[in-house]
Amino acid sequence: MPWDEKRTKTCKQLSEILVSNKAVESNPKGLRANAVLVRKLFTDKGCKVRTIENPKADYRPIIIAESARESNRPTVGFFGHYDVEEADAGDWSVDPWRLSGKDGRWYGRGVADNIVPLAQRIILLEDLEAHCNLLFVLQGEEEIGSPFAMETYPNLDLPTVDVWVEETGYFYKNGKHRIMAVNVNEKLQDVIDAIEDMNADHGRDSAVRVRPMNKAFGNQGCPCLVHLLNDIPYIALGPNDDHSTIHGIDESINPDLLAISAKHLVRLCEVLASG
Repeated sequence: MPWDEKRTKTCKQLSEILVSNKAVESNPKGLRANAVLVRKLFTDKGCKVRTIENPKADYRPIIIAESARESNRPTVGFFGHYDVEEADAGDWSVDPWRLSGKDGRWYGRGVADNIVPLAQRIILLEDLEAHCNLLFVLQGEEEIGSPFAMETYPNLDLPTVDVWVEETGYFYKNGKHRIMAVNVNEKLQDVIDAIEDMNADHGRDSAVRVRPMNKAFGNQGCPCLVHLLNDIPYIALGPNDDHSTIHGIDESINPDLLAISAKHLVRLCEVLASG
């Protein structure tokens, strides 16, 4: 099923709720609300969902969701988070805790990191699981350094993942699409080639970059990159662009990029499943 206006509307409605919950550490109620909603969305999609409760902060559990598994299919893992960074409303030109449309963009704290990409992947779940097994590992403390995730991720009981996917792909204003990758094997190279071909068909150049592994999360690094990646292939694909100002004032996303981003994700699963 193609990404259409109906799916864009659904993505906006879901993102509006996740933004308005104000899921920051100073607002445990908002973090809990996002966790409850995300669990329900995956459950409603038919996923097996388990929760690892944080004994020091039960309002931000780790959520693990798995699609129905078939032993002969590859598994795509998505890691992300349902919390957002703090925002001072006085610095913004719009209310950071209300998703606003302006100049063809959606504004709101967390829309680029990680709310809209997460909402998009939930909406696409049936399209993706038509080709691959899916695994989602989500936390609610990414923006404060991931202390519970750093403690817990080394001991997670997870199925074998063939490729990990993160949302930090970028579209540049000059039309180029940045793809970040690590541990590229033959199959992931096939995926990259296929996405480059798709971009070329849309008149868009591609730039493949090696994912920096020193991304700072507190003093310990990113728990996903440190404890989940190992030697597993990794690719970053998502709808963000160089106007998104992640972690900055007036964070935003271009909803027109959701369609091509969705095609990239579906194509990834198609290529992985092709043998």
